[in-house]
Amino acid sequence: MATPGIFRAELSRSQVIWLTVGLADLVFIAVVAFSNLQTIYDSQKDFLVGTLFSVAGFCFGRAFSRTQEQRALEMISTPTEAVDRVLRRKMEERLHDEGAFRTLSVLDRDIEAAVGRLSEYYDSQARRLQFYRHAPLLRVALDDLDKAAANVATLRATLDGGKQARPDEGIPVSIRLDLMRTRRDLHEAIGRRDQAYEWLAGRMGADAHEAWDLFAVMTADMLKGDRMLEALGGQRIAYPVPEYLRTVHGYLAAALLRAEEFERVLAQHEIAKPTIYNVMIADLTSACTILSELVPKVIETKKPE
Repeated sequence: MATPGIFRAELSRSQVIWLTVGLADLVFIAVVAFSNLQTIYDSQKDFLVGTLFSVAGFCFGRAFSRTQEQRALEMISTPTEAVDRVLRRKMEERLHDEGAFRTLSVLDRDIEAAVGRLSEYYDSQARRLQFYRHAPLLRVALDDLDKAAANVATLRATLDGGKQARPDEGIPVSIRLDLMRTRRDLHEAIGRRDQAYEWLAGRMGADAHEAWDLFAVMTADMLKGDRMLEALGGQRIAYPVPEYLRTVHGYLAAALLRAEEFERVLAQHEIAKPTIYNVMIADLTSACTILSELVPKVIETKKPE
């Protein structure tokens, strides 16, 4: 059988005191009036017994009656829908009053500003031919900032009852495999580019400015495309996925054009290109082809049913 609610909660200090007084009253009745209890009962039965038992009843009533605080605590521990709604509203009001959401907005703005500055620095350094030796650390920093931004957005949504001021874009499961293939091909192409540079650095003179400029532009386009493609695998995607893919495809297509121009300049200077350079072109072309097919596929999955 279910235990009544008044016995489920622990007795407060005041309730224990009243319970003790009530028990003491009963003991007092039994001890003090033991010898002549029958006489007193016969002469003043209604008055005496009624008075003593009224005192005992009052004490027991106070002992086992719930205080307003206890009732409130019980309602909070097992809230109804109405109570839960009021509690959540009170919590949101307190968070607003204490500036929690304002602090989250400032934090989100600071993170976005940091991402913007690091991205600008990344893009400016991408033209440096030896940037690949230092790029991984910067990529880790950008990835950490992406996670921080996603955590801020999640925290804001949690505190705000699941609402999001700016809903993030999602990637359809049906195209994730194609994105993985694209990233793999692009990573392979960038790795072949680094090997080709090491091979060419010992065979091309520093005076081949035109060739090196083309190689640097090609490198920058590949790295920018790779960074943007990597953003699609991040925890927060702030812009439509097709726009990401179109931009990445534009970078890779531009990189292929620069690669062709670079080959022509090498031929003019009668400099042989390494075999690994052809592998780079093949990987880059594969990634570009997959992206061109992905854009209409993503748009189709985004259409409302």
